[in-house]
Amino acid sequence: MTTDKDFGDIANGAYNADPLWTNPPWEKGQGIPPSNPRFQIVEEPVSDPVTGFQAITVAPLLPDGRPDLSQIYVSFAGTNPAHHADLNSDAQTVIAGKLSATQVEQALKYAEAIRAQYPGADFTAVGHSLGGFLAMLVAAEKRWSCTSFNGPDPWDQLSPEARKWLKELIAANPDAFRNFVNEWDAIGNSHGNGTGAAIYVTGKPFQGLFDNHNLSSGFDFDETGRIEGAGVAARNGYEIMENLLHGVPQRLREPLAALGAGAMAALQIPVIGEGVGRSVSTVMVMIDTMAATSLASTIVSAADILTSIKSVNEGLAARLQLNLLEAKSNAYTIPYLTEADIENCVAVERLRVEDNLDHQAVDAVNRRLDDHVDTIHKLYDGITKALLHAGEQDARWANAFGGR
Repeated sequence: MTTDKDFGDIANGAYNADPLWTNPPWEKGQGIPPSNPRFQIVEEPVSDPVTGFQAITVAPLLPDGRPDLSQIYVSFAGTNPAHHADLNSDAQTVIAGKLSATQVEQALKYAEAIRAQYPGADFTAVGHSLGGFLAMLVAAEKRWSCTSFNGPDPWDQLSPEARKWLKELIAANPDAFRNFVNEWDAIGNSHGNGTGAAIYVTGKPFQGLFDNHNLSSGFDFDETGRIEGAGVAARNGYEIMENLLHGVPQRLREPLAALGAGAMAALQIPVIGEGVGRSVSTVMVMIDTMAATSLASTIVSAADILTSIKSVNEGLAARLQLNLLEAKSNAYTIPYLTEADIENCVAVERLRVEDNLDHQAVDAVNRRLDDHVDTIHKLYDGITKALLHAGEQDARWANAFGGR
């Protein structure tokens, strides 16, 4: 039986078809996972340097080591942030809903070619992130089963026939079409759950933008390969954005979370005509907002660390004095040792606080810390001010883009 962990390994394997991700990229015959193969790539992986499309076709291994070609898994890669074509495909496909001349068109053609290559086989589409979006869309249109991870929901891009078939399939057998979504992932949650395929998974709060999105850090599997924490309630956009902004002061967190939640809501509106400009600009603002707020949160954390160092410095004299008094108290318990003896020892061995603490040096360090904290606060204020104006800038940009 193919476990949730197996599906995760297959989804992750598609990334390795990209030479910008793995060099040299994986080839036909590669075992998955490499350390203890349970599956094998049975066709040459596809990698398009122009569009950023990558896909692999795998089959489970039989006990004798041969691939079982009656079960075929087609896995699509998600976005490689270093690949501009991938980012453009996200905008054109997931955001703008453009299904021609994009990775969607390539994915559908690739799936059709693989199905022709293995007539009579059972097919399952697999993917993560953009790859999950592609997997769900292809599976619905081709009437395949599907398991994906943090894929934006493709409901608005499906044909009426695919929608009808998918609703009937999930009602009869929900395990045949699943999209595991980390509850805190802003990307996987960005398009809602129109398909009904989402299975929400417990995530770790207060993490960075991609920590709950990535396969390796966003999901855990038990010893049987079953995904852990599946079945929790969905989070709304405001909750997700506020969680992402946990390091931002409350007075700024609320308006920024509302801005991000509004962006996520806008992405769930079917994109037509002038709406394309609004949707593309909205996701740009959302991505910029999440990235910038993650930076702002990191900056605030740095300021907290510096402030804690200063706090320690300011307490050095008191701490040293306390330690000296404790040492004297312990010395008083030694027979025949007088107070004069102890004080003489302290003086000779230079154990006094003033002998061991350079107040001028400590003050100089604290002044430097103050300067750094002040600089951090200025950077933070600049970032948050820019974000608070993002909505207004977005509206102007979208109107221009939409040709109004």
